[in-house]
Amino acid sequence: MSGLDDRGTLAALRRGLMLEEEQLFELFGYVPPRFLTGLRPGEERLYLMVAALYAYHPVSFGEEELAERRRNLGESLRRLAEEKARQRGGLDEGEELLPESLKRRMEALLSAPRADLFGHLRQVISLLKSEEIPVDWAQLLSDLQRWEAPDRRVQWAWSRSFYVGYQTEGGDETDVR
Repeated sequence: MSGLDDRGTLAALRRGLMLEEEQLFELFGYVPPRFLTGLRPGEERLYLMVAALYAYHPVSFGEEELAERRRNLGESLRRLAEEKARQRGGLDEGEELLPESLKRRMEALLSAPRADLFGHLRQVISLLKSEEIPVDWAQLLSDLQRWEAPDRRVQWAWSRSFYVGYQTEGGDETDVR
């Protein structure tokens, strides 16, 4: 999202959060053309949607973390639950890491058709912003481009990252995030 760091541009893009998805064309003037050139119809909406969300919460994973592997939104939401648990001083015996309210929000997001995603994503990004939880913005854009794939690979990956966490290839649970 380099090139979208100007404060005036970010403010203009944040106004896009108040728009309906069909109105996102109003943001064309604030996104550098290199991001929007050569896109198929429909993809522009996704780029503009992610640009507005990024402008609201421009916190990403560090380069070293992203060099290691990409992170999906399910992982960011799991980090949110971990951060909330850490702030409470850890989990009580028998307490689950993932609160029911966050599970319901994740389920609503995962079952949302592409046309309804913008509203769900605004809410989720707002939650992540509240605790400064990073988002892998390039991965989010890539995932949204494949949201309606018949195999629902994106939804599977997000759900796994949220409910199970990340595991190394060998399944080492000490690396579960």
